Amino acid sequence: MIRPASEIEFPPSEALCTKARMIARMERLSGSVDGLMGVIAQRVTAEEAEYLEEIQALTAEQERLIDNMRRILRS
Repeated sequence: MIRPASEIEFPPSEALCTKARMIARMERLSGSVDGLMGVIAQRVTAEEAEYLEEIQALTAEQERLIDNMRRILRS
C-alpha cells in the first residue's frame, strides 16, 4: 500500500512498527484460514459424493414422513 508523504515517518516510530507487524500477522492468519476453508470444502464435497445415495434416500424418507403428517392433519 502506498502512503501519502504526510503519513511517512523516518525513522518509523515504535507504534508504526508494531502496527506493521500486526498487519503482517493478520494477513498470514487470513491466508491460513482461507487455506483451511479450502481443505474443509474439498473434504465435505468428497464426503457428499460418497454418501449421495444415502442422503437422497433419507431426503425421500423425510418427504414421505412430512406427507404422512400433512395427511393426518387433514383428516
